[in-house]
Amino acid sequence: MGVIARRTVAVIAACVLSVGVPAIAPTAYADPATLPPMTSTNAGPIIGGGGSAPGVAQQLTSLANPDVQEVDGSDAAQFVTAAAAAAANPQLAAPFTLLRRVLTCQTNNAGWGARAFRRNDGLWGGAMLVIAKSTTGNVDALVACVKTNWRKSTAGGEAAMCNNGWTTPTMGARNSEVYYILLAGTAADFCVGLSGKYATNASGWP
Repeated sequence: MGVIARRTVAVIAACVLSVGVPAIAPTAYADPATLPPMTSTNAGPIIGGGGSAPGVAQQLTSLANPDVQEVDGSDAAQFVTAAAAAAANPQLAAPFTLLRRVLTCQTNNAGWGARAFRRNDGLWGGAMLVIAKSTTGNVDALVACVKTNWRKSTAGGEAAMCNNGWTTPTMGARNSEVYYILLAGTAADFCVGLSGKYATNASGWP
């Protein structure tokens, strides 16, 4: 083989290597963003602990699904705050951001009930808040604050958050206690599962 032929072969080989390296370089794939872990301290159904109007805990619906974790009270409020910061996935963060804003309407550590939900894979979840009228010093101020920080109810979708608000009397005792219930989740099926309990005995709120 002549000198020119050997140089030609060397140049071709070098070009093949230089073109081939990027093609075989490993590609890194980021894991999808998920909701933060959920921790239970068994703090009870009321944010901040303490007493509450009878029946608040009964308004906190359970999904009774082994694939969904649930925490209550202060644990739920902490989860809402942590999940709202999950900005890497706006769909997951959106309902918790909405609920976190409404939590600013709680005054004097009033006895609000709360329950948060997280599917085991961290890709689905939501939360609900329950406020008893008897623990609300100024209902008009509460309504004004919630209207400022809540948005109109929406059914959501597979890739869009849902949220609902209800006011409901105690079953069988319409003149005793009234509860205000707010819930939001990462997808439509979250609200369908929870709102079904209130739809026949409640009206929209605020």
